[in-house]
Amino acid sequence: MSGPETERQYDLFSREFKRDPYGTFAAMRREAPVHGHRAPDGTTIWYITRYEDAAAVLRDDFHFMKDVRQARPAEEGVAGTSRVAYQQLINENMLFSDPPDHTRLRALVSQAFAPRRVEEMAGRIEAMANELLDRVAAWEEMDLITEYALPLPLSVITEMLGVPAEDRERVCDWSQAIISPGSRGLNFSARKRKVRALVAYLRRMFVKRQRAAQDDLVTALVQAEEAGDRLAEEELFGMVALLLVTGHETTVNLIGNGALALLQHSEELARLRANPELMGAAVEELLRYDGPVESSTTRWAREDVRFRGHLIRRGEVVRVALASANRDAEQFAEADRLDVGRADNRHLAFGLGIHYCLGAPLARLEGRIALGTLFNRWPNLRLQVPAEELVWRSGVLFRGVKELPVAWGVGV
Repeated sequence: MSGPETERQYDLFSREFKRDPYGTFAAMRREAPVHGHRAPDGTTIWYITRYEDAAAVLRDDFHFMKDVRQARPAEEGVAGTSRVAYQQLINENMLFSDPPDHTRLRALVSQAFAPRRVEEMAGRIEAMANELLDRVAAWEEMDLITEYALPLPLSVITEMLGVPAEDRERVCDWSQAIISPGSRGLNFSARKRKVRALVAYLRRMFVKRQRAAQDDLVTALVQAEEAGDRLAEEELFGMVALLLVTGHETTVNLIGNGALALLQHSEELARLRANPELMGAAVEELLRYDGPVESSTTRWAREDVRFRGHLIRRGEVVRVALASANRDAEQFAEADRLDVGRADNRHLAFGLGIHYCLGAPLARLEGRIALGTLFNRWPNLRLQVPAEELVWRSGVLFRGVKELPVAWGVGV
């Protein structure tokens, strides 16, 4: 049995790794599928890279917990994990909770995310996609992330929540302070101001919906009830923050990474154009091949546990490398090949178990419409720069490019 101090170390944070992590992940699956990384602060972080192991961890909500406060010795309390008031308001959601709290919260929120509400958005999402492309059509070139992949899901989720059109730009700006403060160069004070502004705005919105219900997600959350139980105010804040983040961030990268993969695989793109009925399967394959989430959200060991020959001690961090598991040749034939018609595609892009992404149907719908609309309107869409020059965003959770310059004009 090996430990983090004796295992080979892998470069998991460099720009080169972010550009193409799959070679490193393949080596880890061969050599150290359960890899203990010693962080600079002395914390041990365990990376799970094989599909079978990843599925086992994602399903095991007893040994691997989401709320760190439940995985630390009692005498430690919540040292190092205390939250100031505004942080607590945006973290009290089911993503960072365990049963029974998670069970209760998911039951309440599931009512607000009913399949009917998602299905009814199809026409509106298509209209939004076309409106965004109409706006830039005369340019014949654009940054696909800034002009399309980012504003589309943000518009969708803010409209679903019930944010008035005139407020969406600033609500999106405030939510970015939660989503990716580092990539925007925000210091702690600037981030705190923006999050506080969002909290104040949402508090006013909750009061309005309590007084006068509307047909939107915020009203549904305010009114959600299960066995006489409702969401407390701090839980409402946490849930709306979660929906803003997950309702936007994963879909931005699904659209961006998906478009990039198709542009790099012209034969598969041509196959998809000739067989538009494959779009559903294509989105599943794009989620598997180069999905929007590189690593699962953090889990902590509830107690000392032996996993695949390694001793993971109580309170140590466990991360499931979803991008690695989705390229595991033991699970997927020709795992490194993009196949838009791949069948039986049981990828882990949306997780597994009790924390499986509640917004997966919406993300899939947005991905199908966004990519279908884009390539239908501009069949000669192409990259403006070599793929190796693209800059990938930092961080261990999400996977996506900062910019994706494309052109579609005949003479460009």
